[in-house]
Amino acid sequence: MDRMKQLIKKFNPKHPGALVGTITEVSEHLRLLYAIIGGCRDDSRSWTSQHFSESSPYGACSACNGTGTVIDIDPGRMIAPELSLKHGAVLLWAGTDCAPVKMIKQLAKMIGIDYERPLAEQDKRFIDILLYGYDKEPVSYVHNNKQLTAFYRGCAFDLKYMRDAGTTSKGNLRAIDFFSGPIQCPACNGSKLNPESMAITVQGQSIVEVLKMPIPELLSFIQNISASLSGHELDMTSEMIGEIEVRLSHLNKIGLRELRYGWPSNKLRMN
Repeated sequence: MDRMKQLIKKFNPKHPGALVGTITEVSEHLRLLYAIIGGCRDDSRSWTSQHFSESSPYGACSACNGTGTVIDIDPGRMIAPELSLKHGAVLLWAGTDCAPVKMIKQLAKMIGIDYERPLAEQDKRFIDILLYGYDKEPVSYVHNNKQLTAFYRGCAFDLKYMRDAGTTSKGNLRAIDFFSGPIQCPACNGSKLNPESMAITVQGQSIVEVLKMPIPELLSFIQNISASLSGHELDMTSEMIGEIEVRLSHLNKIGLRELRYGWPSNKLRMN
C-alpha cells in the first residue's frame, strides 16, 4: 500500500509535462492495480507491479527472458508458396531427389495438390500439411528402387529431428542455421510474462490484453471494473481505479483515442 500512496498524485493536466506524465502514470497504475488484485487472491507471495512487467525478473517469462521470442526453426521460412512442388516449393528439399521429395510427390496425388501449380493458388491447408505432416494414412513411394511406406512427418519436424538428434552433416547444419530465426515464444505466446502473472485476470483480461486496448476501450474497462471484483478487492483498489479513470478520461477528452500502451514492446503507439 505504501507504493500505491507514492504513485497517487494530485492530477493537474495543466502542469508542464503533464501529458507525458499522465500517459506513463496510467501504465504504472494499471500494473499496481493488478498487483493489488493478485495479492488479494494469493497472499502467499508478495505481489508488486514488477510482476506485471516483462523488463523485471519477477514478471518476465523464463523461457524467453522477457523478449517474447526464442530462436528456433521458423516454419514460415521453409515454404515458398509462389512456387509449385515441382519447382521446389518445399525449400528444405529443393533441388534434391531424396526420399522426402519422392514421398511428397505421392502425397500430393493422395490429397489433391497439383504438383505443377504454385501452392499460393491452391488450398492453404496444403502448406500446413507440408510443414507439419499428414497422419491420416501412410504414403507409399519408391526410393532407390525400394518400395517404402511411411507417414509423412512434415519438413519442419524433419529439420527439428535432425537438429535434436545432433546431426553433424554440414548440409544439415547449414539448413538448420538458414531456417532458424526468432519466433514467438511458445511458453508465453509472445506476451513476455510468466504464467503466474498472466493468470491474474480482471473481467477475463490479463494485463497484456488490457495494455493492448485503445484509450476509449481501456476507459470503459476501468469504468466497469467494479462489477468483476470482490468486496475486498474493491476496498483495496477503489482509490487506484479512480486515479486511473480520471487520467484516462483526460486522455480521451483531448483526442488520444487511438493511443495504446502496446505489448509486447511496452512502447506507446498510434495505429
